[in-house]
Amino acid sequence: MKAVIASEFLKARTVRSHWVLLIIAMAFPLVISALVGVFNPEPQFMSYRELGSMVTGTGVVSLLLLTSLWVINLTSEFTHGTIRVTYAAVPARWKVIVSKAIVGTAVTSVVMTVLFWSTFGVGAALLDGRGAPIFVTGWLSHTTGVFVALVALAVIVSWFGLGLGVLIKNSPVAIVVVLLWPLIIENLVALAFVLSGVESARKWMPYQAAIQTVDNNPGLNGTLGRPWAHLYFAAFALVILVIGIAVDRRRDA
Repeated sequence: MKAVIASEFLKARTVRSHWVLLIIAMAFPLVISALVGVFNPEPQFMSYRELGSMVTGTGVVSLLLLTSLWVINLTSEFTHGTIRVTYAAVPARWKVIVSKAIVGTAVTSVVMTVLFWSTFGVGAALLDGRGAPIFVTGWLSHTTGVFVALVALAVIVSWFGLGLGVLIKNSPVAIVVVLLWPLIIENLVALAFVLSGVESARKWMPYQAAIQTVDNNPGLNGTLGRPWAHLYFAAFALVILVIGIAVDRRRDA
């Protein structure tokens, strides 16, 4: 298993498109944070909560880019037929998919950790220098909670994207589904339930439930709250991943 994980890590770091997505994912929130810190017209009214909301908002874009990276990492092997060589070397196909999930979890966790604190630090330093009340009582505990929730969401979405990638096997289609799932698919499903009389359906849409609790207080506005929303979405993502592994075992590479 260690050899398979090492192989998947090698694949992940030797593809140019992966580095492009990674650089954009890292640079985007940093640039936004710096611009907010320099050009905010009323920095004295910018609190650590507002800064945290800005970081999570841009961080969600970054985690979607990282998820696209892991989708491409898998589906491109199906597209180019290189997955056949991988499966010939590792007949237990589940080991390949699980290794990709492990590598994705590790890299996503490290990248999102660096991204969050560097983005928050840049914005906080610039705003604090202009009179913003960032470093006041409670900022660290609140910011740490937001950080943990965002990193957990990024990891779960990477599992979700990998599961869809195994099922779909086509890079553009899988990426579109991953990106549109919280915006269109879950909204349509929730609307169907609401029209059927289930008013609380939106609360149980796994992707949206997890996103809504990243920056909100637990249970705010009827959400599931932390950590239940994340655990719910994680269970959903793992079910998709397990189904993908089971389907992949029964079809041609």
